[in-house]
Amino acid sequence: MKSITIDRELQFGPGLRVQRLTEAAFLLAALFMQDVRFAYVTFVLTVLQAMSPRWVPVARVVAWLVPFSGEHRIGDLYFDLRGSRGACAISVFVQAAGIGLVWAGHPTVGFVILTVPTASFLMAPTLGFCAGCWFYVLGRDWLVRRGWLRRSFDDCDDIAIDREGGPDQPELRA
Repeated sequence: MKSITIDRELQFGPGLRVQRLTEAAFLLAALFMQDVRFAYVTFVLTVLQAMSPRWVPVARVVAWLVPFSGEHRIGDLYFDLRGSRGACAISVFVQAAGIGLVWAGHPTVGFVILTVPTASFLMAPTLGFCAGCWFYVLGRDWLVRRGWLRRSFDDCDDIAIDREGGPDQPELRA
């Protein structure tokens, strides 16, 4: 798939939601079975997304099998390149801390820490709230206020809203 096509599929299609639910399922399996090896799958998937938000194997398969062809609105928007990447980077550190604590012989604390990304992976596709994205935006805005980072146009240069004649979002309405 071309970049514009895959971005559109990830923005409005069900692929990334299924990816998040898959990640949550592996973390839930780790928590309920008290076996941290299930968390490794989610950890690898999250590391891939921290490197590039388009490296989402589950979402790409779903996008290929169930292409989005409907009409969409701004409220349907789910995928944001920088927000997803920043959220996954934060999640990698949280997951690494949880997995590391389990390895270090503190399984209770480690699994409790792993519940945080599990909750976020469940809330993002079901409620539309991504805790990692919220922390990323909060941190980015804090860095901008300190002058350590430059603000860009309306802080959303990842998502093209109201682009006249744009090939990826021809019918996006408020």
